[in-house]
Amino acid sequence: MRLTLGSRPLSGNADRADEGRWAYRPDIDGLRALAILLVVSYHVWFGRVSGGVDVFLMLSAFFLTRGFVRRMAGPTPVRPATHMLGVFRRLLPAAAVTLVGVLVVVWAAYPETTWRPVWEQTWASLTYSQNWLLAADAVDYYARTEMPSPLQHFWSMSVQGQAFALWIVLLGLCQVVVRRRGLSPDRVVGTVFGAVFALSFVYSVIRTATAQQVAYFDTGARLWEFAAGSLLVVALPHLRLGVALRAVVGWAGLAGLLVLGMVLDVRGGFPGFLALWPVLCAAAIVASGTGENRFGPARLLASRPVRAFGRDAYALYLVHWPILVTFMVVNDRTEIGLVGGLGIVVLSLMLARALTWAVDRPVRAWRRNDASPLVPVAVLTAAAVVVAVPVGAWQTTTWLHEREVEARAQVMNPGAAVLRDPALAEIPADAPMLPLATLLDAEWTQLGRECTGDWATDAEELIGTCSETAHTARARRTIAVIGDSHAQQITAALLPAAETNGWGVVHLIKGGCSMGLDEPGMDERCEGWREAAIGLVERVKPDAVMTVVTRSDAGEDDEKVRPGVDRFVDRMQAAGIDVLAVRDNPRFAFDMFGCVVDAADPIDCAVPRSASLADSNPADALARPGVSLLDLTPWICPDDLCVGVIGNVAVYRDDNHLTRIYARTLGPSMAEQLPAQLG
Repeated sequence: MRLTLGSRPLSGNADRADEGRWAYRPDIDGLRALAILLVVSYHVWFGRVSGGVDVFLMLSAFFLTRGFVRRMAGPTPVRPATHMLGVFRRLLPAAAVTLVGVLVVVWAAYPETTWRPVWEQTWASLTYSQNWLLAADAVDYYARTEMPSPLQHFWSMSVQGQAFALWIVLLGLCQVVVRRRGLSPDRVVGTVFGAVFALSFVYSVIRTATAQQVAYFDTGARLWEFAAGSLLVVALPHLRLGVALRAVVGWAGLAGLLVLGMVLDVRGGFPGFLALWPVLCAAAIVASGTGENRFGPARLLASRPVRAFGRDAYALYLVHWPILVTFMVVNDRTEIGLVGGLGIVVLSLMLARALTWAVDRPVRAWRRNDASPLVPVAVLTAAAVVVAVPVGAWQTTTWLHEREVEARAQVMNPGAAVLRDPALAEIPADAPMLPLATLLDAEWTQLGRECTGDWATDAEELIGTCSETAHTARARRTIAVIGDSHAQQITAALLPAAETNGWGVVHLIKGGCSMGLDEPGMDERCEGWREAAIGLVERVKPDAVMTVVTRSDAGEDDEKVRPGVDRFVDRMQAAGIDVLAVRDNPRFAFDMFGCVVDAADPIDCAVPRSASLADSNPADALARPGVSLLDLTPWICPDDLCVGVIGNVAVYRDDNHLTRIYARTLGPSMAEQLPAQLG
C-alpha cells in the first residue's frame, strides 16, 4: 500500500505549536519501515498477521489530511479532483507492474486451477475492489482455499484506495466550509472525522462480533482507523507532553507494536476494538516524536538504516506476498523455515528496491517536472492498459480453447458411460480431460433460478438457498433435493431422468448442513436452516425428497449413517413424502483433481474403496417402504478401486466432491435405481 503521500520537507512559517505536524518527520519514515518489516516477518516466519497494516492505514490518512489542513485556509487551497488523480498516479504504476509480474509467474508456475481466481483478483486489484471479492469468498462454502492467492494482500490497498477517494471528497467539503464560513480547519476537520470515527468504530465492533471474516475486509469497518490518523493531525498541536512523558509514551507505543502479533490473533479478531492497539501505539510514537527528545524512540526510527527500509516500504509490501505464496506453490509446502524465509526476505528487498528505482521514483520525478493535469491521466491510463491487455488476452484465448473442447466433449469424454459400454473407451490420446482446470469453479450443479410459486418463501433462514429448474411450477412430479454440498453435487445424476420424464427439481442446499439432524454443521446457523427447509418440504409435499444419508471420511472409522438422519426420514414419511436415500461417495486425504492433473498416470492416484467406505451400505438400516436406497459406488469406484479419471472425465473436483460433468454421466445408473412410482 502507499504509506505516505509526500513525507518530505515542507516550507512555511508555521508557529511553534504546529511544528510537529508540518515539519518533515524522519521518525515517521522509520515507523513505516518498522510496520512493513513486521508485516513481512510475521507473514514469512509465523504465518500470522502483525497489525502493521493497521499502522499503514492510519499513517496514510495522517499524511493525506495533513496536506489538506495546512492549505485549507491559505492562498493555494487543494484542488480535490487534481489531488485525487495525483494520489492514484503514485499508487497505481507500481501496483500495475506487480500485477503483470504475478500474471507471468502464475502462467509459468501455478496449476491451472488457480488461473481463474487470479484473473478475477487481478481485475479486482486493478479497480481497488479486491477486499469485497475476498469478503465474499470468506463466507463462501464453495470457495477453493487450498492455497492463498498471490494477490490476496491487495485487499488492504483496495480499502486504502476507497478510503482515499472518500477522504478527498470529505476534505474537499471541509475546505469549502472553512473558506466560506471562515472557520478553523482543525475544528471542521475534527468534527467531520470525529463523526466518521465514532460511526465506523461502532459498526466495526458490531460487524466483527457477528461476521468477523467479512468485517476484516469491510471498508466500513476500517474507516475509523483512517479517521484516527486525521484526528491525530488535529490533536498534535494540543498535546503538551513533557520530555520524560513523551519518551515513555513513545517507547510504550514501540513495544506495543513489537509484541502485538505475538499476543493477539490479529487475523481472527480484527478490526473491532482490538485494532485500537496498533492504532494507539502508532499514534503514541508519532506524538512522542514532536520536538527535540533525545530519550524517545524518534532518534532510533529516524536513523539512516531504519529509514532505508521505509524508502521501499510500498514496493516491499507489493512484492513480498507473491514471492512467499509462489515459494509455497512451487515447493508444495506451507512451512517456510529459517533458510527459505531468509531467501524470501532478501529477494523481496531486492525486487522492492528495483521497483522503487524503476517505477516509483520516475513517476514522482515526472510529477515534479510537469504539473500538467494530463500527466496523471496518462500515467493512470498506461498503468491500466499494461494490466488489462495481458489478462484480457489470456482470458480470451482460454475461453476459445474451452469452447473448442466443449464442442468435442460428447465423443471424447464419455465419463461413466464407458463402464456400461466398453466400446466408448476408445478415446483419442490427445483428447483433453474434462473439466478443464480453468473451469473447475463452474463444477457445481445449479438449477437456474430462485424458487417460485409454492416453493417461494420469505423465511430469512432460506434466503439464497432455494432454487428450482425452469419448468418446476408446471411439472407433473417434483423432487426436492435437500442437504449439503454432497446432496447438491449428486443432483447432476438426477437431472437426466428429470429432463426425460418432465419432473421438476428443487434445491434446498446449504453448504456444510446435512440432514443428519444430530450432526454438527459447518455453520452455526445450520440448525435453524434445517428446520426451515424441512418445514417448507412438509408444507409443499413434493413427490419425493432426495438427500445423502451416509458420510465417509478418509482415514476415519468406517462409513456411517449420518447422526439423526433417521429422524429426518421419519418426518418425511409422516408427511407422506417418499425418500431417495443416497449413499455418500468416497472422500480422500488429498486433492484428487490436483493429483490426476500432476500425475504421469492417473492410476497412481487411485485409492481402495475400503479406505473410506464400509463393506456394505450402512443406509441398509434405513430400508423400509417409501425409502429407496441409491448407491452409485460401482460407477464411482469400479472394481473396488476409486480412480480419479473415468472415461476421460475427472471424477472429483477436489478431495471429496464429484465434478458436475462426471455426476451427470451417472444419470443412467441412478435412473435404474429410482422407484417405479416416480415414472
